[in-house]
Amino acid sequence: MKILIAVGFTFFSLSAWSFTGDGMPFKYISSCEIDLNGDNQADKAILLEGLSGRELIALIAKKKGYDSFVVSAGKKNMFLNCKFGTEVKETVAGSGKGRTYKTPGAFLELIKPESSSVAFVWNKGSFREIWTSD
Repeated sequence: MKILIAVGFTFFSLSAWSFTGDGMPFKYISSCEIDLNGDNQADKAILLEGLSGRELIALIAKKKGYDSFVVSAGKKNMFLNCKFGTEVKETVAGSGKGRTYKTPGAFLELIKPESSSVAFVWNKGSFREIWTSD
């Protein structure tokens, strides 16, 4: 006598969609280590390029670890400049009013050669964007 045992399996197929770059790496553009918030601890700024353009990310040092900030996203073909200085002067072009802003002693700047530049100054827990040229 032969016994036949039948086992049935049902397979399900789900489509997976990825809109995040399919695992492709970011392109490193530049970085710096500078005290951006005036607490005498070295902070880090990293400029990366992904599918949506360049992203400027700041890591602000804390007692244990870092707080991260996406300072700027989507600005194409801009380059990072990390600067020491106690103030930043706003452009008068466009909607700029030529105001002067105090910094904690350092700030970040994105520059598009022969075009525009924008500074990012730490201000009470976040970054303020200040256009410095058109």
